[in-house]
Amino acid sequence: MSTPEEARRALEAVYQRVEARAADISGTHDWWPCRRGCDHCCRHLAAPLPLTELEWRYLEEGLQQLSAEAQEELHARVDALARQETRPYTCPLLDQETGACRVYAHRPLACRSYGFAAARDGGLFCHFILDLVGKHGDADIVWANQDALEEALARLSGPTRPLSEWFARRQRQEP
Repeated sequence: MSTPEEARRALEAVYQRVEARAADISGTHDWWPCRRGCDHCCRHLAAPLPLTELEWRYLEEGLQQLSAEAQEELHARVDALARQETRPYTCPLLDQETGACRVYAHRPLACRSYGFAAARDGGLFCHFILDLVGKHGDADIVWANQDALEEALARLSGPTRPLSEWFARRQRQEP
């Protein structure tokens, strides 16, 4: 059993590996769409954002840095997302005016790895990436292994839950 500090360092190590892979891919392919200013995946989620408990605690640090007004707006967006029955979903963490993540430094694995990792089942990919890979090819791209990343995270912190469940738990704990 690891201490909370060890678990956090392990989580940050996973995040750093993903960041390194993403930087390698986008840095060596000037046509890669995943850069500041592209928020397509944030606006077209296939499912509500999944997080482990460890990721939730990490994300909460970023949430606590937001203004009370921003947190209130975020709660309303998460509540609306929990009731939404159709896809696509828009990430409630997205500042829809600027197209930027409000908690970018604290975003979970799903956000960090999307567009840079491949899953055994083929996964869900951004149509921009699929089109560009079709045009440019991907023979020189070393994709991150999404399944291995998720398995490493599960070993650290257990199963994922949708963001709305974590928010609901948080609200029940507040006085």
